[in-house]
Amino acid sequence: MTTKAEFLQQHPLFKYLNEDHIDALVQITDEVQYENGGMVAYQGDVASNLYIVKNGRLYAETRQNDIENNSYVVKAKDYLANDYFGDDWLFEPNVHLANVKAKSYRDNPAIVLIISSTNFVRFLLQYPDALPLLEPEEEEVEGQTVLVAGLSPFAYEEAQKLFATAKRKRTVISILPDELVEYSSRRSSLYLLVQVFFPVLAMLVLPALIYLFFNAQPVDSFLYRLRFGVSGFFFVILLLVVLFQTLDWSNDYFVITNKRVVHREFDLRTFRVDIKTARIDQVQSVEIAKPTFISNLLNFGTARITTASAFGKILFDNIDNPIEVKETLDRQSKRVKNLDASLEQSLLRETFSTHFAVKPQYQPVGEKATALPPAQPLQRPGLLWRLRQRYFWRVEEENAIIYRKHFIVLIIESVIPIGLALLGIITTFILIRFFEFTFRQLLPALIFVYSLDLLWLIWRIEDWRNDMFQLTDRLIVDIDRKPFGFGESRKQALLSNIQNVNAYTPGLIHTIFNYGNVEIETAGAESNLVFENIPYPSVIQSDIFAQLENMLEQQRRNQRGTRHKEYALLMDVYKQTIEQERIPHRTPDEVPPLP
Repeated sequence: MTTKAEFLQQHPLFKYLNEDHIDALVQITDEVQYENGGMVAYQGDVASNLYIVKNGRLYAETRQNDIENNSYVVKAKDYLANDYFGDDWLFEPNVHLANVKAKSYRDNPAIVLIISSTNFVRFLLQYPDALPLLEPEEEEVEGQTVLVAGLSPFAYEEAQKLFATAKRKRTVISILPDELVEYSSRRSSLYLLVQVFFPVLAMLVLPALIYLFFNAQPVDSFLYRLRFGVSGFFFVILLLVVLFQTLDWSNDYFVITNKRVVHREFDLRTFRVDIKTARIDQVQSVEIAKPTFISNLLNFGTARITTASAFGKILFDNIDNPIEVKETLDRQSKRVKNLDASLEQSLLRETFSTHFAVKPQYQPVGEKATALPPAQPLQRPGLLWRLRQRYFWRVEEENAIIYRKHFIVLIIESVIPIGLALLGIITTFILIRFFEFTFRQLLPALIFVYSLDLLWLIWRIEDWRNDMFQLTDRLIVDIDRKPFGFGESRKQALLSNIQNVNAYTPGLIHTIFNYGNVEIETAGAESNLVFENIPYPSVIQSDIFAQLENMLEQQRRNQRGTRHKEYALLMDVYKQTIEQERIPHRTPDEVPPLP
C-alpha cells in the first residue's frame, strides 16, 4: 500500500516539493479511514482543513431548506482517489457548503488525508521556499482550462498574502503570522497632486517673476545683484514645502486584514506616529464621503469606520476608491459572522457527541499529525543565550512575553557614569603628562573612583533591565523593580478588561530609533497602563491584540461549552421522558366530528 509520503509526493498539489518539504507535510497530515456512510463534514460547520481522497469515494451534497419541500439538493459532487477540496480554507477558514459522506468504492475503504490550516500556514512560514513550488500550473484540455499542479489560483493568491505585505517586527505595521492583508493603501496620489499643485505652480512661476523683476533693475544697482539669490531662496522654500507634503503623504498607511483594521498616521510636523486598530468584529458601520467636486471627479474620498472600540471612528481619509474599503469590510464582517455561527454549530455537535457518547465514524491510520518543530533548534543555555534572556528587548517564556525599554534609554541613563569614566582617563593623562605624577601614585585613587563609577553603571544597567512589561494569557503587567531587591512596584490589568491599545512614537528621536509608547486602556477599577520607551511599539500592540484574540476565543468557547452542555442535558432528560412515555400530547390526535 502506498505510504503517506509516497502519496503526497506524487499528488499534483505537491509534486514539485522537495524531500524536506514532503517530510514536513507528512508530519502535519492526518490519515483517516471512514466507515461506509460516515460523515466527513456537515454543511454549515467550520471549514479549515484540506481534504485529499487517498482511497474510496466521498459524496458531497448541498441542500437548500424549503418550506414546501422541506429540503432539496441543489448541488452534488463525487470525489474519488487523488481528488481534493478545501485548499482555499488553508489560509482563511470558511463554512462547509455541503454535507460530505464517505463511501466504499470498488471495495476500497474511504481513506482521507487531512491537513489543518494552522499547521499548513506554519509549514509555509517555516519553508517559504515551498510557496513558489505550489504555484498553479494550468493546461488547456478540450477547450477548458484545467489545473494540473499546485494550489488553485485563489488559494495561491491567499498564500502570497502571508509574505507579500508581511511587515514584521521592524517595519511600520506589524502583521501577525497568520494574518492576511485584504486591503492596503496610502492616501490617493491624486490627493497628493492636489496638495502640491499650487506649491509646484508657485515654485515654477514665483522665482521666475522675482528674477525678471530684479533683472529689470539697473545693472549697477544692489537689487540687480540679488536676482539669483532671492529667486533661488524662494525656489528652495517652495521645494521644501513640496518635499514636506510628499513625505507626510508617503508615511501614512491604511490596512485591513482578516482580523482587524489599522490606521497608521505619521505627523511630520511633530514626528509623532499613531497606530489605531480595531478588530473586525468591532466594526459597526462604514460611511463613504466624497465632500468636494474634485474628490467626486477624481474618485477619492473618506471611509468613516464606526467601531465599538475606544477610538469610536477610524478614518481612511482621502483614499482612492473608498467604496473598496466598505466592500472589503462588509465581506470580512460577513465572513466573521458566518464563522461565528458555524463555530456554534460545530461546537454544539461536538458537545452532543461527547454527552451521548456517540461513536466516531472514522479511525486514524498511522500516527496523528503533530505541529512542526521550531525552524532552528533551541540554543543551549550558554553565556550568549543567558545574556539574550537577561537583556534582550523581547523575550518569550513558557507562558509570558517580557518586554524591556529600548537600549537607547540605557545609553541615556548611563551618560553620567560613562562620562565620568572618560573624564577620569583625561584627568589621569593630564596629571601624568603635565604635573609629573606617576601611574603608581594615582592607582589607589583610580581604583576607588572607578569602583564607585562601575557600581553606579551596574546599578543603572540593572535598573534598566528590571523595568519590564509582561504579557501573559490572562494579565498584562507593568513592573518597576529596583536593583538587587531594593523595592518593587507593580501594576496589572486583566486581558478581559482591555478596551483598546494605542501605539505611538512621540518625537523625532523616537521615530528615528523606532521606539515609543503603548497605552492600554482598561475598564473597571484598574487605571490605564502605559508601556513607555519600548522598541517597535506596533509589535507590542500586535502581540497584545493576538493574546486578546486568543483569550476572547477561549472565553467564547468556554461559554458556548457550558451552554451546550445544558442543551445536551436538556435533550437527555427529554429523551428519557419520551422513552418512558410520560409527556402528554400537546396537540389533538383527531378532530372530533361536528355535533
